[in-house]
Amino acid sequence: MTLQHLYEEFSAEKELQGLSVESIKDYKYHILRFLRYVGFYMDYRYLTKDIVDSYILSLLHDSKISRNTAATYVRNAKIFLCWIYDNYDLSFNPYKIKYLKTPKKNVHIYNAAEIKMIFDSMHNSCLWLEARNKAMVAIMLDSGVRQSEVRTLLKLNIDFDCHILKVTGKGAKDRFVSVGNYSMQLLNEYFTLCPFGNAEYVFVDRYGNQLTRNAVQLFINRLKHRTGIDITAHKLRHNYATNFCIDNLQLYGNTNVYDLSILMGHESIETTKKYEHFAHELVAVNNNISHLDIVFESINEKPKSVYL
Repeated sequence: MTLQHLYEEFSAEKELQGLSVESIKDYKYHILRFLRYVGFYMDYRYLTKDIVDSYILSLLHDSKISRNTAATYVRNAKIFLCWIYDNYDLSFNPYKIKYLKTPKKNVHIYNAAEIKMIFDSMHNSCLWLEARNKAMVAIMLDSGVRQSEVRTLLKLNIDFDCHILKVTGKGAKDRFVSVGNYSMQLLNEYFTLCPFGNAEYVFVDRYGNQLTRNAVQLFINRLKHRTGIDITAHKLRHNYATNFCIDNLQLYGNTNVYDLSILMGHESIETTKKYEHFAHELVAVNNNISHLDIVFESINEKPKSVYL
């Protein structure tokens, strides 16, 4: 059986599991590079660890892609190979393939002035579209929902009294998230102005249709260029998670990372712990006491971080 045939079977299974169209496309994009390297028509029984290692080295030697991108290709190839291993057979155990280490990069956390600038920059000659954009960004920044989750949010899944939303995440799994008063205020303003009151989806385009992935990306890219702030849907999610840990740490003395893992829809809490570590780092830096100031009796008050 060829690798191409197995990939088609792999994709069909992922669709049956309820993965979104975007997730299927991501798998295809990253796994096809591996298939082009080893050959679409290679019989999977002839695939060896040496061939896979050669593929990984080719990624590392490709100057056109970053190490983070190479790591993404390796991760997706491993998922595919592990699926083959579980359902058929291989001459090696792909679960032992090590993920590439990537440079640690902390996502920029927007300070209060930057957040206000983001909302002030969403002006639009069409008032209901401006209200829509503000409500959409507010929900993403206030609850950490993914871009796909905010696009597919249904009106019937909003509890206006309790400020709770039911969203559908990866693998068609539903979960509840909450938003604050400001986000609900913006959402209500949007519903008041939106001319498509009978639409099934919360966020619609100027014709009343569900927003597409490209439409959201184009809007966020325009916002990025307009403000000069590095904004992506995923960075809004990162900001939510880090601020959740910081706020809980300062208010209650712990990051409450287990609850955050549930709210983010993570399969493993290990994925969520990176936000916990970053939050501790920011709080520790902010609370650091200069011993030299004590020694030399410096009377100048230390400025507080704009991020906390």
